[in-house]
Amino acid sequence: MSIVIMVGGTSTDANPEHRYLVQQFIEHFGDRVTGIITTNPVRYSVKQKIQRQIKRGQYIERIRRLLYNRQAEAPLANLEKHLFPADAPTTVPGGSRVHAVSGHNAPDCIDLLKKLAPDVIVVYGTAIIREQVVEQARLITLNMHTGLSPWYRGDSTLFWPVYYNQVDKLGVTVHELTPTVDGGDIAYTGLVEYSRGDDEAAIFGKGVRTGTELYINAVQQALDGTLTLHPQDLNLGREFRWIHRTVAAEKKVIETLKDWAKTAS
Repeated sequence: MSIVIMVGGTSTDANPEHRYLVQQFIEHFGDRVTGIITTNPVRYSVKQKIQRQIKRGQYIERIRRLLYNRQAEAPLANLEKHLFPADAPTTVPGGSRVHAVSGHNAPDCIDLLKKLAPDVIVVYGTAIIREQVVEQARLITLNMHTGLSPWYRGDSTLFWPVYYNQVDKLGVTVHELTPTVDGGDIAYTGLVEYSRGDDEAAIFGKGVRTGTELYINAVQQALDGTLTLHPQDLNLGREFRWIHRTVAAEKKVIETLKDWAKTAS
């Protein structure tokens, strides 16, 4: 029985949350993790960068973001300290099992998956994965979503429950990966407990830790043939995109967290 992990991130070394998940999976499953697939960063020319910015629009918000980022610390800048008790790894664990491809849906990734022939594909933090990748898993392809589905799907989904003052909707989801964003049948959900003084990085770190533990359970059950999935009602929630997370929304979340800190027991 073999597992291949596919993680996103801003470089081939992924981000702290991805490195944490890979490390935990290797500690639990050992050599059954036969491959970890990251992606090479896309290189754009100056012309391509300009074209992308024009296409994305949101010009006023981009100016606000530029000014805001000059005076505010990035919300997840301190994520590593919430995930690793000691020195955080700076590269993806796994040694020779780590492979960087041009894209998770690209031909070189498909070829690699065919060679690795995984029983289970584990996905976390990637772009939308297409069917031709999903079908490379003999048993199932799963995804971890750091949000409580179906209520919060898409982007920044441990951010939005704070925005809407719903501490009971801080949570994570492990589900079967389908073309619908965070919409596949659910294996596990878990709540993230807010503690007085938690900032966004602390909440997100708790989500990653809780979700990874549930994810490991789900994959073990998939390998054992005992995994049970439950459909979700997508009418109950909403899918968020990056454009929804404005500077005004971030300021409101900061104020809400201050209010929570005052009233938390």
